[in-house]
Amino acid sequence: MWPFKKRKDTKDDARSGEDRRKKLDVGGWVKKILHFIFVGIPALIFRLIVSILKWSLLLTGLVAVLVAAVIAGVYFSPELISMLDRKYPDYMTEKLSINPITPLASQYYFHEESSVFTEDNKKVACFSSVEHRRIIDKLDEVPLFEKAILASEDKTFYEHNGVDGGAILRAMFGHGMHYVGLGGSKSGASTTTMQLAKSLYKDKDGKDAPRTLKQKLREAITAIRIERELNKPQIMQRYMNMPYFGRGQYGIEAASYAYFGKSAKELSLPEVAFIVSLINKPALPDRVTQDDPHPDETKAQNRREAIRGAQRVLDLMYQERSTSGVSKNQYAQASIDLEHLVLYPISSGCGTTDGGKYYTEYVRLAYKDKLALNSGGYQLYVPRDEELQSALTFAVKDLTIKTYLDRHKNDLDNGELRAGAVAIQFNGDVLAEVGNINYHRFKYDVMAQGWRQPGSTFKIFTYGGLIETLTNEVLAGENPPDTIDGIVAEVLNRCTVLDAPVGVSLGRGRGMKWIENFHSNSEPQYRGQISCALAVGESRNAAAMRAGARANIKNVISMAYRLGLPHDKKHFLQPYPTTAIGASEVNPLSMASTAAFMNGGFKVTPNFVNDICKNGLSLLYKDEEGRANKCDPKGDNKGNAERVMHPAVSQAMMSIMQAPLNEVHGTASGLRTGVIPGMDPLSPEIWKMKQEEKERRTLMFPQAETTLGKRVFPAAGEIAGKTGTATNADGKTSDVWLLLFVPGPPDHPEKGVMLIFWMGKDSKDHPLGERGSHGGGGFAETGGRNWVHSAATVLSFLQKKRGLLQPGFRFQPLYRDDVLLNFDAKQVTSQTPETIPDPNGAMLIDPSDPNTDPKLLKELPPLPVIPESPPATAPAKVGDGPDAEKPHD
Repeated sequence: MWPFKKRKDTKDDARSGEDRRKKLDVGGWVKKILHFIFVGIPALIFRLIVSILKWSLLLTGLVAVLVAAVIAGVYFSPELISMLDRKYPDYMTEKLSINPITPLASQYYFHEESSVFTEDNKKVACFSSVEHRRIIDKLDEVPLFEKAILASEDKTFYEHNGVDGGAILRAMFGHGMHYVGLGGSKSGASTTTMQLAKSLYKDKDGKDAPRTLKQKLREAITAIRIERELNKPQIMQRYMNMPYFGRGQYGIEAASYAYFGKSAKELSLPEVAFIVSLINKPALPDRVTQDDPHPDETKAQNRREAIRGAQRVLDLMYQERSTSGVSKNQYAQASIDLEHLVLYPISSGCGTTDGGKYYTEYVRLAYKDKLALNSGGYQLYVPRDEELQSALTFAVKDLTIKTYLDRHKNDLDNGELRAGAVAIQFNGDVLAEVGNINYHRFKYDVMAQGWRQPGSTFKIFTYGGLIETLTNEVLAGENPPDTIDGIVAEVLNRCTVLDAPVGVSLGRGRGMKWIENFHSNSEPQYRGQISCALAVGESRNAAAMRAGARANIKNVISMAYRLGLPHDKKHFLQPYPTTAIGASEVNPLSMASTAAFMNGGFKVTPNFVNDICKNGLSLLYKDEEGRANKCDPKGDNKGNAERVMHPAVSQAMMSIMQAPLNEVHGTASGLRTGVIPGMDPLSPEIWKMKQEEKERRTLMFPQAETTLGKRVFPAAGEIAGKTGTATNADGKTSDVWLLLFVPGPPDHPEKGVMLIFWMGKDSKDHPLGERGSHGGGGFAETGGRNWVHSAATVLSFLQKKRGLLQPGFRFQPLYRDDVLLNFDAKQVTSQTPETIPDPNGAMLIDPSDPNTDPKLLKELPPLPVIPESPPATAPAKVGDGPDAEKPHD
């Protein structure tokens, strides 16, 4: 009975209440309290326990049912999601903002870099977006990668439909265990297909979308849709091309080159494991912050961690050996090899030499509006010669620039120095280009984009115009020779010019001036009537002025445009007499057009690209039916060049243009008589040099075999060239040039090479130095002085490495066209160019011409007084001829 249950009072109780209260006060309460403690409380606890157990069993059952439902729901979620998506596709797309998978269905979905190859299939550069990526399009070429990815990233890839319910459960359990501190794994639940789906939701900066529940569900549905549209091999192939691996590289192919310098299909098992391990920890081997006090230790630690990651991949592959095929011995050996992996230095994979970057940038600019080079995955084949590129860069940066700066150490504007060079074959193929002195400092390509005064190098066009005029006269005369040799002989016989003082009117209201010859101390100021060859060889300005006048400077200009100098509204060839000696501006690269005189008369158009290809087919050339040709790495489909002059004009110029090297006082004769590369030829240091060292360091390309001490220099065959020095109004040098022409082998005349060298400063306001007829302080800065000694290193390369400059090699036509095969002097005439009007009235004032108006002669200033030649201070000659350099052109 409940100890405090109230009972009804009896009459006796009422009568004797006082006695009872007294009794209870004495002992009743004690009994009742004891009863409650020993009976009531245990009864209460028992009833409570029974109630708790009853509700706990009920709750446990409900939780168990709920957990089972959740597990089942998660496990079968792929099927449930797929069913809902099939039944309500439009609703799911709208509510979850699901992107279409059409782009991913294309094998060109991922940006792929375009690679630049030389003719021998050597990669030298690439064009790429921030995602440097090379596409793997054949899964069977990289089986090790597929097995490694399956073992470490997605074991059930070939079983799931894009979403792996079991992986989701494992991830949930692992995260839960990790949360409560029981060491569970924090691995994700995304499948490879879901990773692909995620790529469809990157923002405009290429970053992943926020990881919300909606985004995860969206990716899951997208993954299921991908699985419906693509088969498993297609999905795996695209996945391999997707991940970021560090070093700016995306996809396994780019990563393989970045870390091991070879294709993914060439990687060994430990190398494959290393690359795959970077999927979850990209850039780990190189990860270090700028403020890290111990970067080397951090890198070493990161490398060890990366190796552990690769070992984990190997472990998983061995665990799945039934499908990966990794045997016990292979696993053991790969684990050992992991510790000795050699990684390539950090590289973007698009590297090229500093000088060579101007070449590839020229190509990029030429096609940037025509093709998506950064993402299209094209193969560009260029005629570039990598070794020649290095030789040309060395000549410019390590020789000419260095020797110039050594003698101008105190010039305040040396930072404005610019220089460049081009090597181009006689068929127009550009073999090498150095556009400026430093690509990182000066992106501006002076050689391809700039405009500079050519100085005496323009005299090639001037005498070319005169030779063409004389050829026309010979052909128009009575009984012209019926052979090319006969025409050339007569033209050269007639080609003489007067080298004597001559003035020029600069145009209406611009005054008059004398044209001076710049010459060495051992030569006369003027030579009188001389051959064109001698006039070109010694670069005599007064003679060139008369040559231009006789040819008509307007016709000279027209010829220059016909050969390939570009028409430019801001930089046009001015129809003034002084243009004959280089007063107008030209583009340095376009001076390659002068090679037409040396290749038999065929137009030379600079060509930087042989072909651009995709999937083995050309994008530049088509057959007669309009179908793409097969890829043409060597550019055989370019076709023949256009003939732009009479063959006799070219042949006569072949003879004249050798004079700068062959004449005793030729401006580039040092190449025949010997120079020491890297040394200023007018430096006193040469005097102090021991004879043995002179002999050892000398480079020489003589006409006939020559002995210098113990060294024997074989005959180098024909070489032609022209120096150039442009001057400002104050007589200081602004630009120095050297053009050289080397004939190709007898059976390959198209392999003849033209070299273009130029140096100046950012503008004419910053001259290179003095330019006086007798040198001035420190001697004059000229094209010959600055370029001949360094150009010799390039000629030496061509002789030793490319088989040019051999005895008997001579200039000859590029190919035998109909004009040569069926030559008829009566049918073939030299072109007479259209004249260009002269609105400014500039004219030549020739005191030697009796027809010159005496009034004009009176307007000329007094002739400059030529000071008496000072004692010679130049160093003794190196070779058998005179000094390598002259203070004239």
